[in-house]
Amino acid sequence: MDGQFAFSEEQPPDAAVEDVWRVLAVDDDGDFQRATASVLRDIELLGGRVELIQAFSCSEAEKLLASYKDIALVMFDVFMETEEAGLRLIKYLREEIDNSHTRVVLLTGDPDVPPAPDVMRDYDINDYWAKSELNAERLLTVLAAAVRGYAQLRAVAKARRGLQRIVESSNTLFTCKSLPELAGRILTEIAQLISQPVDALVCMRREDTTVSSPIEADVVGASGRFGRYINTTLTALDDMSVVKTLEQCFATQLTQRLPNGAVMFFPRLQAGADYACYIRCERGLDDTELELLNVFSTSISRGLFNVAMFSRLENMAYQDDLLKIPNRNALIRTLDVTLHSPAKAKQSLVLIDIDNFSGANTAFGTGYGDFILGLVAKKLRDAFNSEVFVARVRDDVFAILGPQKRVCAAEIVALFRKPKRPYELGQVNSLSSVTMHLDDFNGSARVALQDALLTLKQAKHLGQDQHSVYDPGLQSAHAEAYRLLLALRDAVEAGQISVALQPQIDMRSGRVTGVEALARWRKADGSMVAPLSFIPLAEATGYILPLGDLLMRLSLRAAKKLADAGYPHIRVAVNVSAPQLLQHDFIERFSSHLLMTGVLPTQVEVEITESVAMRSFDTVCEKLSALRAMGVEVAIDDFGTGFSSLSYLQLLPADRLKIDRSFVMEIGATNDQQMIAEAVIQIASRVGMQVIAEGVETQQQADWMLRHSCWHAQGYLFAKPMECSELLTWLGALEKRSA
Repeated sequence: MDGQFAFSEEQPPDAAVEDVWRVLAVDDDGDFQRATASVLRDIELLGGRVELIQAFSCSEAEKLLASYKDIALVMFDVFMETEEAGLRLIKYLREEIDNSHTRVVLLTGDPDVPPAPDVMRDYDINDYWAKSELNAERLLTVLAAAVRGYAQLRAVAKARRGLQRIVESSNTLFTCKSLPELAGRILTEIAQLISQPVDALVCMRREDTTVSSPIEADVVGASGRFGRYINTTLTALDDMSVVKTLEQCFATQLTQRLPNGAVMFFPRLQAGADYACYIRCERGLDDTELELLNVFSTSISRGLFNVAMFSRLENMAYQDDLLKIPNRNALIRTLDVTLHSPAKAKQSLVLIDIDNFSGANTAFGTGYGDFILGLVAKKLRDAFNSEVFVARVRDDVFAILGPQKRVCAAEIVALFRKPKRPYELGQVNSLSSVTMHLDDFNGSARVALQDALLTLKQAKHLGQDQHSVYDPGLQSAHAEAYRLLLALRDAVEAGQISVALQPQIDMRSGRVTGVEALARWRKADGSMVAPLSFIPLAEATGYILPLGDLLMRLSLRAAKKLADAGYPHIRVAVNVSAPQLLQHDFIERFSSHLLMTGVLPTQVEVEITESVAMRSFDTVCEKLSALRAMGVEVAIDDFGTGFSSLSYLQLLPADRLKIDRSFVMEIGATNDQQMIAEAVIQIASRVGMQVIAEGVETQQQADWMLRHSCWHAQGYLFAKPMECSELLTWLGALEKRSA
């Protein structure tokens, strides 16, 4: 805004609003009252007419002062019912009803007895006259001075109240987050600022209209008789004079004073968009009110700008940039409200995922992928009304939240089926989905979405075009896993993690050739936590790196103790996970541990699973070759449980294969499993590797292995896993029996 009000052509610059200047004459002298009434009849001052109110006693005057709050001048005779009655009246005016604006003139019939100066000061009396000196001309002069002073004081007080109101309302405006809320608050504050009801409009010009084109504006706020036009357009107004006034305001970008109000313009630079505010009042606005509106306009502009900025931030935070639909943040916000509403029991959340979307992106480029995402978003928007919430969660995952009767995964997936044109370019051929009935979930919106995404991930592991329903037990399983992970970290810090060593036997000679280091977790109360409970959890969370590093150090320390006790020929097999092996500095870290413990590489065997061997095959081969070059032997565990490939096995730098315990345990019971165990032995022989059976628990299993040329085994038939000190005792006893 330019900070000034221009005058409308219909309003002459010198036009003024008529005021009524009330004068209270308090005197028990009837002749003086009649003379005063005669002089003040039909008098006009400062654009207003003078209205005389007469009281013939101080008690009568008190009632009039209490009734009329806008008396400009009080003329009173100091001597009324009593000698102090007049002064008590003025004290009542100044102190009890707290009126400091009204001008007071003291009258006396005895000009030779003027009031004391301290009386004039203490009672805030503005002037003093003897009745004999107060002729008609002088009375009008006294009246004019008093009215002018009163008008100035009233204007100052009004301005002060207005400024205080502006300060208070500014804080309120800055807290508004939406345009309708702000527009309504602006009109309320304007009405209070000018102390009269208003019929008003706040219009926002559309951004796509130019200065030369017909002006298109939306009504974002309205009050009074214009209230029914809110959320309509400027052209919907039935008062063409108002329409033309607003159009002129937008065109000239000027604020104007009107005969019965004003129209205020707020430019885009200050308000974030072009706004016009039309105000129609019961009476014209005086200069003080116009100036207050001018000051208030600054706060209005800032409030409008804040709302515009908040709206942009809202879009950035809660709208998907590509598809212009709600994003993950918006979904979580809406889901949080739904989870805390009574309607939760009847609501469902469905997630859909485009199968092989990354493959299409790779084949055709991201532009094609964006095109597909746009098709999905449009199809979902067109399929549902406002009671169903559609959002993009991430990448190619979309969420649909709404009533169960409207949100059905099968029907949503069916939207994308085109049986007659299954291979049409740009068609979504396969979708995986998950349904979460919110009544089955207790927790936060963020956790609900995470659980739904995890269920979707599990569904996609089964293949394409899959659908799963959220299992409420998943929530408690997650909580338990989290508690276990925290306990594991505490156990590492408390030294509760150790290794047990299980001997590996040459069944032909009965000689111990190696031991496998197995992780053990003993709680403070002495209870044990099974490795199958915490090792997979550590691998899934990445904690396997620090845990695996600890287990490696413990295993190498055991190897050192064995060597120092006279068993340097017994290899210690250390299990290494995929994240450990694929670390870029794994070889350096492993070498450092060997050096720190004083263990020779020939005393160590690195044991990896078949699945680890098949992951990043070239990198794994490089790491294993480096280990073997140092003198470390390599074993492949769980061989036959995964997707074994003889061609890969021939290239894999390893020394021995381990027959998984699941095959060993079925020997003598299931011929198929015996065939697999026999095949593993034959494969190991063909590629020049040794073979070792794990989990041997019966003599029948051991005999079968010997008949099929598997000479090495480990299992409870020979020895259980033991702590190093117990193992040394066991080895000593074994030597004595052998001797």
